[in-house]
Amino acid sequence: MLISILFIWAGYAHAQDQSQPLAQPLAQPLDFSADELEANQETGIFVASGNVVFEQGKMTLKADRVEYNRDTGQAVAMGNVVFTDHQGNIHFSDNMTMGNSFSEAFAEPIISRMVDKSWMAGDSGEYHKDDFTLYDNATYTPCDCDYTNGETPIWRFETSTTWHDPKTKTVYHRNIQMKVLDLPVMYFPFLSHPDWSVRRRSGLLYPSISYSSDHGMKYIQSYYHVINDTSDVEITPYLFQNSGLLSSVRYRQLWDQSGLDMRLTGGQVESFEKDDQNVLAVDARFNTIVGENWNTEARLYRTSQDTFMRRYGIDNATQHKSTFSAEQIGVNTYNLVEAYDIQGLDSTETTEKEPTVLPSVFHERYIPGYRENMTTRIRLSASQADNDEDYDINRWSGELYTNKDMAFSTSIFSLETRTALQYHMIEHSPDSDSYTGELGQGSISAGLGWSQPYSAMIGNSSAIIRPKLKLITVHSTDRTDNIPNRDSSDFHLDEANLFLIHRYQGNDYIKTGTHMAGGVSTDMTETPLGDLSGFVGASYRFLGDVNSGLNATSDTEKLSDILASIQVEPTDQLRFSFAGRFNHEDLELNESRASVTWSRPGTSLSTSYNQRSESFFSAASVDEEELIVNLSHLIDDGFTIKANQTFDLADGKSERDKSTIGLDITRGLQNCLTITIQYIRDETTDRDIKPVDEIMFLLNFKYLGAFENNSIAN
Repeated sequence: MLISILFIWAGYAHAQDQSQPLAQPLAQPLDFSADELEANQETGIFVASGNVVFEQGKMTLKADRVEYNRDTGQAVAMGNVVFTDHQGNIHFSDNMTMGNSFSEAFAEPIISRMVDKSWMAGDSGEYHKDDFTLYDNATYTPCDCDYTNGETPIWRFETSTTWHDPKTKTVYHRNIQMKVLDLPVMYFPFLSHPDWSVRRRSGLLYPSISYSSDHGMKYIQSYYHVINDTSDVEITPYLFQNSGLLSSVRYRQLWDQSGLDMRLTGGQVESFEKDDQNVLAVDARFNTIVGENWNTEARLYRTSQDTFMRRYGIDNATQHKSTFSAEQIGVNTYNLVEAYDIQGLDSTETTEKEPTVLPSVFHERYIPGYRENMTTRIRLSASQADNDEDYDINRWSGELYTNKDMAFSTSIFSLETRTALQYHMIEHSPDSDSYTGELGQGSISAGLGWSQPYSAMIGNSSAIIRPKLKLITVHSTDRTDNIPNRDSSDFHLDEANLFLIHRYQGNDYIKTGTHMAGGVSTDMTETPLGDLSGFVGASYRFLGDVNSGLNATSDTEKLSDILASIQVEPTDQLRFSFAGRFNHEDLELNESRASVTWSRPGTSLSTSYNQRSESFFSAASVDEEELIVNLSHLIDDGFTIKANQTFDLADGKSERDKSTIGLDITRGLQNCLTITIQYIRDETTDRDIKPVDEIMFLLNFKYLGAFENNSIAN
């Protein structure tokens, strides 16, 4: 017979015999069901048997038989006992004694399935709600295995004692032996880590073991420690068979409106300067909000030796930029104050040649125009740059810019003006032929633009076509022979700046001249090739001389390079893009960027190609050509292959610059261990940095690894 009663257990007992002392009353109703129920009023013992189920709030108890003592308030559950506590953890046992309204329990033996799917087990277990849970001769594993039916986890802790403190949200282990594939691999006298309710966990991060032709065996093992909700530290030793020892310490701290992220790396390693050189590098970042929403950031980024961070795989940067900046964004204003120093790490760069900006001040303000719907902008800036390609230059500049758009029934016209004043003081130049001294400069620019969007149906495809023209004239004091072009020397002509009234955007290169910029952009949908967009354009010079700093040195070259771009998306999984700058005479590519990306569930492939054979300014000319291929493919459930290949194609070469291929294995590892095998070949050279072949073996143990940059609490 199935009996189902909703009642307060202690209240029910009290109703049977008012003369008996009461057990502690339950705070919540208890839902009870069983096949059979026996009650002995004299002894105060009630026995439920057959599919016994007790439910109280979030807690449940299931067993073959439950005996309840009215006088002591204790219940003894026997046979196939399953107890779900108030946190959702499920405890299995043969015998379990419950007391104090389900808030206390003792089981012997016990196996627990935690809410994060990890397992705890012990010869005995003791549970006190909101106080602690204790396991004797315990086993802990996060592996997703059928532990209750005897399946062996991939890895586990075996301890003399394990206990969980819900107040501190911490799990403690004592006398730990770590076993992997049932083999003992490590011993700890004591270890603790946050429980399943905590987002960040202290502990050993995953180890990395690799072999390279330069270092021999390399072993990396990090320890991550959560100090509190807003700070943590990571300690990483790097052990090299042939080259020495490095250690890295990373500390992070958050305050109400500030943050600190600091990493120190140092040790004694082999370098091109000596066999056992003491080295140290620092990368410390601090940010805070000061005063009226000034977002202030500072970074100290320095190294005592040029190559060790790259050679030993800590940091691949070829220059370290230490900075200070304070930025304020208002409703109609923008302010920026910054200073920086660049430590170059190439063999040709020395401390005396480090570029330094101290300081640079920029102010931008939008004010009401003198005509309706007119945009008016004021810009003021001042900067001092030292050791910039052996130049020391002070710059002061001011700009007044206006823009007004005028929409008519068939066309949109725009009128722009720009008035600018500059003052340069060149204190030092690289040679006696270069100018030093003070120079003033003024310029006035105006631009008249026209555009007209058209919509059309081309077959079954809809298209929006936007032709655009802009006539721009500039009258300026010509200082291009005296002022070195430093702030726009790496200018790239593209569709983003083709129509700008001040195309080069810097203050060093300004010349008198008049030109017309024109182009057509198109957006099409549902074409036979899929969604399609593109642009083609160029500019034509009517007036003005060509300066010797430009690649186009002949005055007969009136037409600029031709710009063209196209993006095609045949499907949601496939995308092509191309942007190029063509010589207007022979259509030879001077600069181009192309990419192809393709993806489907489990697979992604991307390629990118970048090429530049001729820069806009001759001083920045460099032959660059590079092809990068990336592949990620899920071979089978639990096996993923990843590959990256960089090709250096400059100067007619076809060389593999850097190669990486790796295999991630999770299959059959119970979702608690990831094995990564990776091969890296890097052809980079610089003094003691040699071409390297490296094989890496990495183990990622669940809950002992993965440290994320942004995981600290906000």
